Amino acid sequence: MGALATVLTTVGVGLGAGVAEAGTAVAPNATSLTGNWTDNGSAMPSIIQGGVGGDNLVVNMSFANRPTAFGKVTSATTFFVTFPDAGRFTGTIVGGGDVLQWSNGSVWRRVFTGQLVHDINGSWTDGISFRRVTNTGGYVRVTLDNGTQVGVGFARNASTIEVSFTAGGTFLGTIDPNGLIRWSNNTTWSHPILH
Repeated sequence: MGALATVLTTVGVGLGAGVAEAGTAVAPNATSLTGNWTDNGSAMPSIIQGGVGGDNLVVNMSFANRPTAFGKVTSATTFFVTFPDAGRFTGTIVGGGDVLQWSNGSVWRRVFTGQLVHDINGSWTDGISFRRVTNTGGYVRVTLDNGTQVGVGFARNASTIEVSFTAGGTFLGTIDPNGLIRWSNNTTWSHPILH
């Protein structure tokens, strides 16, 4: 059994009692927080929600070489997490359960990890220049042909990605099943092999 699985098993049998504050009323969460999250594609934390009442949280921060954090759901829209290296933060669940707003001002968005309507891995062009897109578990990277990273982002759903570009701007890309990405800045990328 892996370390994170051992931690989850421990949480499931009552570690949460040691995490919750005295007198904190715990209400079931309407939306599960289990899944992959991101700030804009650069952070890649994952959350496991479990335990007897489904109110215990385990936040895996290994992507940043940080220790695992633990927390508790306190209502249908609020929770807290204690990060061993950063302290305790409260969070609010918004956006239908796809957005977490933290007490330190940061925002995490849920990463869609399912299959996209078109495989976006590979070379793309806007007719002028070429870029390479990689999608790994819903985390999207855009690089130039020489390997220079020019954007990071994530999949929002099966047909939408959001990418923040180093040259400025964050844009939504609508993935067309026929091999096009139509960006919110009115540009379109295509797979050069398909078009």
